[in-house]
Amino acid sequence: MNLPDSLFDSDWLWLCNLMFFIVLIRALQLARWREMFENTMRTNALIGLLFCTPVFWQLNAGIHPGFNFHLIGSTLFLLMFGWPIGLIALSGVMLGTWIYSGISLVTLGINGLLMLAIPMLFSEWLLRFSQRHLPKNFFIFVLLNGFAGSGFATAAMMLVTTLMMLALSHYTWAEIQYHYFIPAPILIFAEAFATGAVLTGFTVAQPEAVKSFSVDEYLTGK
Repeated sequence: MNLPDSLFDSDWLWLCNLMFFIVLIRALQLARWREMFENTMRTNALIGLLFCTPVFWQLNAGIHPGFNFHLIGSTLFLLMFGWPIGLIALSGVMLGTWIYSGISLVTLGINGLLMLAIPMLFSEWLLRFSQRHLPKNFFIFVLLNGFAGSGFATAAMMLVTTLMMLALSHYTWAEIQYHYFIPAPILIFAEAFATGAVLTGFTVAQPEAVKSFSVDEYLTGK
């Protein structure tokens, strides 16, 4: 969902901009661009997804300001490229979408934190948990980190967004419940299905393009 500037005071928007800017700076410091560009398949996958993702960001549904829904791709980009490059790439998609749609750029921070940083943080935690405590199996990777992970990350994003709108916007709990929670399962399922399907396609056809996936660990000898 794209939260407009009309819902929040400018002080909160600029505070979120500062926080998101700090996260972006950290991502730029940790991004391994040389490793990225030395992997031709991963580079091509990034370019392809950067062309496709803005289309899904433009295809959103909603009536009231702040209650519009579209596929995001945060978990997919994290699993494919790691959180630093994934965050930077999707931030570029968000910036381009905002400029094309005429959305106020002052909302980049709050939307970046909610739609990108929070889902990626959850998905990164789930990925590390599964790698440490669960068997390294292809189906566990795709179903848990891809399908389920994306769904849970979207649910986490929606929970934090709900709390923020309750605390800082003029929307009441009844309005949020009606306009946001009723269609929430559709958005969660759609995000989970799209992420899982694309991730499965890459791990089967071009596993070298997926940063968080290793053929030797997940497939060889299984």
